[in-house]
Amino acid sequence: MTTPATTAAEKNQRATGITVAIGLITVVFFFSLLLSRKDSVQLSNPIWFIGMLVILAASLALIAMVFRWLGLAAPAEAFGLPAGSVRTLLATGVMVLFAVFGLQTLAVNTGLAEQPMGSAAFSGNAAELQAEVERYRKLGLAAVIESVDEKGAKLRLHRLPATKSAEVIDMEKQIITALITLVTSVVSFYFGSRTAEATRDGSGASKLPDATVEEIKRIDTQLDELRKRVAALRAEQATPGNEAALASSLSQADTELTAAEEARAKLAAVIKDLGTGSNTAEAASTAAARLTAALATLSQQVAQAEALVAKG
Repeated sequence: MTTPATTAAEKNQRATGITVAIGLITVVFFFSLLLSRKDSVQLSNPIWFIGMLVILAASLALIAMVFRWLGLAAPAEAFGLPAGSVRTLLATGVMVLFAVFGLQTLAVNTGLAEQPMGSAAFSGNAAELQAEVERYRKLGLAAVIESVDEKGAKLRLHRLPATKSAEVIDMEKQIITALITLVTSVVSFYFGSRTAEATRDGSGASKLPDATVEEIKRIDTQLDELRKRVAALRAEQATPGNEAALASSLSQADTELTAAEEARAKLAAVIKDLGTGSNTAEAASTAAARLTAALATLSQQVAQAEALVAKG
């Protein structure tokens, strides 16, 4: 029954969630706007990396809230996302890293800057003009002759693409390799830890077919019932002249009960091995079938012993 206090708490929780969502959206919008301005934040600036991390964290929080509102959240999983979401994100992130850094490494910029930095006037002969162009080149600028007249030449200046030394290129390769190795190690560790958690349940019952699970429940019920019947027979008296037959039948029933309990222990061991992957559901089904046959034999033996009991 929903009480006014519960309704008020739900409203407050919903209002808080909406406020947090609006705040996260604002943070994502602000950092996206900031990082989109190339004149204010360069790729080498730490703010760029911090901003990308904040955007990623805020986006994951928003996704988790959306899944929560849709009733698809998984509290036991990372970020409350459905099982496998983070693993998929990490795997996709590794592929994106390979693509982005690979393309960036292979890309070679040989063109001039589209927008000229300015212009310069030069007066002198052709040899002096060539020397002036070479001087600009040493300064990292390309001097393009725009026009020539009797007074001299007009030059349009463009910034030349920066050339990297072999040492810088080697360092970039080492950083990229280290980064990709680190991310790959984190992904491998996460996948390995999740696999270990999945196999930590020693019972392995979650890997059994539903039919086998139901059969094992029925077997346990029948085995418990047969134990009680055998225990009850020990306190009963045989009909006149069948004392030896009852004793023999009880002895046989005890033997069959011991065999059935050993078969149940073997079935439990097979089920436990399912959790570590060292056994299969088919083996568990086979062991259950053998136990069912043993219980049938035990049931017949108990019925024969009960027929020899005196009816009081």
